[in-house]
Amino acid sequence: MKHQRTLSIAAAAATLVALSACTGDAGGERVGRCTIADEFAAGTPVDATPSGEITFQTTALKASFSEYFTELIEDFEAAYPGTTVIWEDDPGDGSFATRLVADAQACSLADVVNMPLATAGGLREQGFLADLDAASPGIGADFIPSLWDSLVLPGDDHHYVLPWYWGLIGLQTYNTELMQRAGLDPEQPPTTFEELFDAADQVAERSNGEFSAFSASLGLRLPLEWQLQEAEVIADDGSAFVFADDPAVQEWTERMTRLALAGGIPKDSIASDDEPTALFTQGATVWGSPNASSLRYVQEGNPGVYEHVGVSSLLDRRGTAIAEVQTIGVPSTSTNPATAIAFARFLLAAEQQNRFISDPRIQNFPSTTESLGIPKLTDITGTAPIDEANRLAVELADEAEIVTIVQWSDAVANAVNAELQLALTGKKAPREALQAAQDAANRVIGADAR
Repeated sequence: MKHQRTLSIAAAAATLVALSACTGDAGGERVGRCTIADEFAAGTPVDATPSGEITFQTTALKASFSEYFTELIEDFEAAYPGTTVIWEDDPGDGSFATRLVADAQACSLADVVNMPLATAGGLREQGFLADLDAASPGIGADFIPSLWDSLVLPGDDHHYVLPWYWGLIGLQTYNTELMQRAGLDPEQPPTTFEELFDAADQVAERSNGEFSAFSASLGLRLPLEWQLQEAEVIADDGSAFVFADDPAVQEWTERMTRLALAGGIPKDSIASDDEPTALFTQGATVWGSPNASSLRYVQEGNPGVYEHVGVSSLLDRRGTAIAEVQTIGVPSTSTNPATAIAFARFLLAAEQQNRFISDPRIQNFPSTTESLGIPKLTDITGTAPIDEANRLAVELADEAEIVTIVQWSDAVANAVNAELQLALTGKKAPREALQAAQDAANRVIGADAR
């Protein structure tokens, strides 16, 4: 379950604008040229007996978890005779949003879809997701309350997605051997981003170019690292990005630029959207991913580096970790609402999640309250880096918050990153690049035209 940067369909928002839902003719209510299911259009509970065929789409899970999903589908079909679930798995690469948009336009979205929250925000805005509170009253009763409550998307008070597995941003992973070579004390890792930049500057100064502090990984870092510093990224009403005026963002950008120009960031990573895990696994950087799940790849990819991995929290001004959640949605255009709703509930029931999250390969959290009590999360006794990361993550999970900015789409991220890359390569002053990034982001969401 590789950590992925949140994706969004807003990269193709201009196309989707033309697909807004409308009251239809004799063919029923429609979104674009797709027919919305009568039950979803009416906003009434879906109480028919599940039957017939549906499609279920996951994201990059088939290679590692085929056995789990095969058994789960068999169990569902046994519990609901007459049903058939066709499982599809999207690779979840950089074209995911584009494919999802194409499926929406072609009225061929799967009946149950796994997607990041930001992507769900785009689909919901255009009318492609069913109102689950209306379709299945009480559907959120078993989920962790804070998680469930924070899934209400801007501009609405209902739920259009269900929470599935989720990960934390609030940890730091580091190579203790490289720290020592740079004259840093691995027993005293940074506790704030200011201290992190101080330590990174020392790495740049003393590593003699043999290794770097961390990769740029702008696609992963932003806007989360700004949010961990309580920066104001977007106006409260969501109408416009305002991060260029925030002192914490300005400081972050200036320090990243100085570090990059001093050689503390691999040049190749500045224009790349790759995760930091690859370089960290190679022993090329001191710091790796802030996500505990990344350590499984380090362990498998380079046991020599894994042996020297240290883990601690890095929360900065918020004092709480940020939760990144994978969600499950049911498209309003599903042709089998009853079976789709039933399967979504079955997939996310505590019994299924207990078994899924108990898999030792998974370092994510489940979304039901009951599932937080499984031994894997309550009885961590090992001392390996993964154990340390899991223990810290469990401690932080109780108060973690979902702070996804649904307007931070792929298009916004690309626009912001392109400008910041100019700063990190010395081609534009940090403040100038930041303002240009904000202007570009606002053009994407149409804020400049309001």
